[in-house]
Amino acid sequence: MTGKHRIMRLPAGWLIVFGLVLAALLIYVSTPMAAPKQVKSAKPGDCAACHGQEKVFSPSHVDTKAMTYKDCLGCHEKAGPQKLEGKLPGSHIHQLGGITCVKCHENAKKEEEVTMDKCVVCHNADKLAEKTAKVKPENPHTSPHYGTTLDCNLCHHQHKKSENFCAQCHKYDFVVP
Repeated sequence: MTGKHRIMRLPAGWLIVFGLVLAALLIYVSTPMAAPKQVKSAKPGDCAACHGQEKVFSPSHVDTKAMTYKDCLGCHEKAGPQKLEGKLPGSHIHQLGGITCVKCHENAKKEEEVTMDKCVVCHNADKLAEKTAKVKPENPHTSPHYGTTLDCNLCHHQHKKSENFCAQCHKYDFVVP
């Protein structure tokens, strides 16, 4: 062949191998992992207590069994490529900070969403609004519609990915921890 474009031809066997590898990869990626169990007695850094044999970290990650959230921040800064914000569920941050399930849910037979009244015992709404006053385009903790009384659970979920409640109507690009 002459010219700029050459067509590379592979033996038919390679095409079959490539197809099988691609199919296996698609099956692996589309197979959901088992949901972790919520184990009240789990120690803060004992990921396996809830996640079982699921690989939560890379093999090179340090053992987390005796870690606190502050220990995690030793490697994972609040900003940057290794940040935990937006990646680690709120329940994990609480657990690593020594706040157990019982602290918020008490001894409820069936856990339900914690009310804002419980959240503000530790997280003062006015201080949060003050702390996030410089966030642009709007302070997420001082709503022009609700002031500082917007229910924390509308954005901050503890056992699933948090979301930007305001983005239902507005185009704010907040990262919600």
